[in-house]
Amino acid sequence: MVTRRPSSAEYKKTSRQMKRAVLGTHVARVPSPLTPRKDPVSPRRARKAERGEIHQVLPNTSTRESRRDYANRMSQQAFIERAVASSRRRKIAFASVFALVALVVAGCAAWFVFLGGIDDRLQIEDASLSAVLADAPAEGVAYTLLSASYDDGDGGAGPDAALLVRTDAEQASASVLTIPGNTKVMLSDGQEHRLGEAEAIGGAAEAVSAVEGLSGVQISHYVAVDAQGFSSLVDALGGIEVDLPEAVSDPDAGTIALPAGAQTLSGEQAVFLCRANDFVSSAEQRRGLNDALVVQALFKKFIGMDSFDFYTRMDALADFVKTDMDAKAAYALLSSLKDIAAESILTGVMPTYLSKAGGAAFQVPISDEWEDMLVRFTAGEPFQQDKQDIIGSVDPASFTITVNNGGSVEGAAADASSVLEGAGFKVSSVGNANQAVYDDTLVIYQKDDDESRAEALVAALGVGRAVLDSVNYAFDTDILVVVGKDWQDVLDARDRTQGQSAS
Repeated sequence: MVTRRPSSAEYKKTSRQMKRAVLGTHVARVPSPLTPRKDPVSPRRARKAERGEIHQVLPNTSTRESRRDYANRMSQQAFIERAVASSRRRKIAFASVFALVALVVAGCAAWFVFLGGIDDRLQIEDASLSAVLADAPAEGVAYTLLSASYDDGDGGAGPDAALLVRTDAEQASASVLTIPGNTKVMLSDGQEHRLGEAEAIGGAAEAVSAVEGLSGVQISHYVAVDAQGFSSLVDALGGIEVDLPEAVSDPDAGTIALPAGAQTLSGEQAVFLCRANDFVSSAEQRRGLNDALVVQALFKKFIGMDSFDFYTRMDALADFVKTDMDAKAAYALLSSLKDIAAESILTGVMPTYLSKAGGAAFQVPISDEWEDMLVRFTAGEPFQQDKQDIIGSVDPASFTITVNNGGSVEGAAADASSVLEGAGFKVSSVGNANQAVYDDTLVIYQKDDDESRAEALVAALGVGRAVLDSVNYAFDTDILVVVGKDWQDVLDARDRTQGQSAS
C-alpha cells in the first residue's frame, strides 16, 4: 500500500493543533492577527506562567463558556456553599441560644414555684393582722413581735411569752424585751385578761394590739411559733448554743435538768428552758431572760446564712414558723441586720408584780420601772443597771432597815434579814406585819431621796418592788421591808439548788 505524503496545508494544521494542546512555556504562542485577544493580559498571571506555575486547569466544556464565565460560575457555587454553611451555623447557634433561654426560663419558673410553696406555708394570710401592722420603715428602727407558745399548761392559746424585738440596721443594734404571757391586759372584748389569751379572742392581730398598748410602739412584723414547731426549728438548725447563768430544774416544765454554763441545746431542751419558771429569785425575770437568750441564739444561727442556705432551709422551716412576711422579705430583713453581733443584743424583761383577782393570778407592770425601761428600750440603751452596780450605788451602812414578815411564810423575815446583812446592809429590827396578806415583797420608802436605797434592797433580795408611800405605813427606820408570800419561792428554789449541789 502506497502512503500519500501529507500536503503542506495539512502539516500547518497539525502544527497548530499541537501548539494548542501542549501546556508549558517551551512553545511560544503567537496570537493570530485575525482573532485579537478579548481578555486583557494580567501581568501577574504572565509572571506566574513564565515561572511554570499552574494553579488551575480550566477544562473545555460542552457549553463552550469562557474562562471568565467559568470562574464566575465557580465563584457563585463557592458563595452558595459558604452561605449554606453560614446558615447552618446560624441555625445551630439559634437553637443553642433558644435551648439556653428555655433552660433559664424553666429554672426561673421552678424557683418561683419553689418560693411560692415556701410562702404558702410560711406566710399568714390575715387581713386583720395586715391592718394592725405598721408599714416597715425603709430605714431606721423597726419593731417585730415574736409570739412564743410553749404549751406550759396555763390554759391560754398564746403567747406564753411575747418578745418585742427592736432592730436598727443603721446603728447595727438590736434589743429584745420579754413580756410575760400572764401579764394583765385589756383586750377588745372590754375585759381584763392574761396576754396569753389574746390570740384565742382575736387572733394574731389581738396579740399585736395588746403588746402595742403595753409598749406604746408600732409593730411592723409578726412571727409566731408553737412548742412543737419551736422544737423542730431548733433541731433543724442543729441545736442552739446558750450560756445559762444558773442551773435549771423545774418538774412542772419537764423531767430535764440543765446545768449552768455554756452548752448546746436540742429542740426539746430549748422548749424546757423556756417553760421553766422555778428559780431562786425573780422567777418571771429569770424566765424572761432565758427566753431572750434563746432568741439571741436563734438570731446567731439565721444571721450567718447566705441566700441559698436561707431559702433551702426555709423550705423545711416554713412548716414550723408563721409570719406576715414572705420568704424574700424575711431574708431582706435578716440581710439588713448582718452587721449586728448576737452577743451585742440587749435583753430585758418587763418589771412586774404578782396580783390575784377573782381567783386568777396576773403579772402587773410596775408602772414607774416599766416606763423607765421603755424609754431605754426605744432609745436602744441598756435596759437597766447590773444588779451589783445597783447595790454598789449606795452606802449600805448609811441607813437603817426594818424587816417584817407579811406573807405568813415561817421564818421569812429572819431569812430576808440575813440576806440583807450578808450584802452589808444594816437591819435594825425584825418582826411581823399587822396582817399576813402580802403576796409580793414590798420595799417601802417615804422620801424621794431614798429611792435608790430601796432599789438597792430589791436588787439584793432578788424579789419585790420599791414603793414610795408616806401615808399608809408607819416605821421608825429609813426603809421598811415587808416580806411577802413570794419568799416561799425563794426558799424552795434555794433548797433545790443545794440539793443538786450535794448530789
